[in-house]
Amino acid sequence: KYRFVKPVWRYHSNANVVSTPASTKGLVIFGNSVGEVEALSIKTGKKMWSFRTEGAIYSSPAVSGKRVVLGSGDGNIYCFESSNGNLLWKFKAGAAVLGTPTISKGVVYIGGSDKHFRAIDLRSGKEIWAFNGLEGTVVSQPLVYEGKVIFGAWDKNLYALNRSTGNLIWKWNNGSANRMLSPAMVNPVAADGVVYIAAPDRYLSAIDATDGRTLWRTKEATVRESIGLSTDKKLVYGKTMNDEVVAFRTGRAKADLAWRLNAGFGYEHVPSMLIEKKGVVYFGTKNGTVYAIDPHGKEVKWAHKLDNSMVNTVNVIKPAYVITATMDGVVSLLKAE
Repeated sequence: KYRFVKPVWRYHSNANVVSTPASTKGLVIFGNSVGEVEALSIKTGKKMWSFRTEGAIYSSPAVSGKRVVLGSGDGNIYCFESSNGNLLWKFKAGAAVLGTPTISKGVVYIGGSDKHFRAIDLRSGKEIWAFNGLEGTVVSQPLVYEGKVIFGAWDKNLYALNRSTGNLIWKWNNGSANRMLSPAMVNPVAADGVVYIAAPDRYLSAIDATDGRTLWRTKEATVRESIGLSTDKKLVYGKTMNDEVVAFRTGRAKADLAWRLNAGFGYEHVPSMLIEKKGVVYFGTKNGTVYAIDPHGKEVKWAHKLDNSMVNTVNVIKPAYVITATMDGVVSLLKAE
């Protein structure tokens, strides 16, 4: 049932790490809370290059080709050459940029604390368009889907913008007047014209991707922010606030719970996504443990405790090889034997 898991290497950053490390061409790249971008060798964990920004980094880096992009609390969006850390361009926003970028077809999509959401040309760093109709900051990662960019903000709304023009197509909210229950921290997933989110209101919501209509909402399992999509797009996974991983069948008609698994992780509230790779689902928890579960056999394959700190969304580089980062600044490469 449980496989032997060991760290290939562990690297101690000199500050907190609260984002998902990116991987590209033999490197692991991430930022920390003192504003440093670090790149490590995937093989050895040795630092290969670093760059210091002037603000804390909570943005996970996005990689496309030889370029890596992230935001900083100093109000800039940075683009580096991934192999050596050379600064290719930086874009000055009006306030801290804590959101994570998504890169699609040569365009960087990213929101910031200046209540703007932007599309920036990856090659030149020039702004293509900016949407300024937000009433709150953006700290999450957008989804690019069916010609739209979909993201949540700290103003109680989930937005869908035209990816080419930045025009508003629709916006959605869960009806709560409490901003703390908004979809600000969600990372949406989508399949067959339906967008799925799990906000802190503990509902899993299915939303029509075309017009933003609510198709269904369920509180059958107390899923909070942590979700994932199966590789065949037939299931939406969720991590509940106590012990369980659940799976709902994707579909427009109704909430359809396929299965639930007691993984035994206890009380849980970390908004780390569930990542499926080659038939295994991986996720981290607030108590420093990384889990791998078999969604077909509905069992825990292995669980490895890193430390006692929150685990961010993991980066599964290939089956049995997982890059992890904990909030206390430890970045690791795990290998399951």
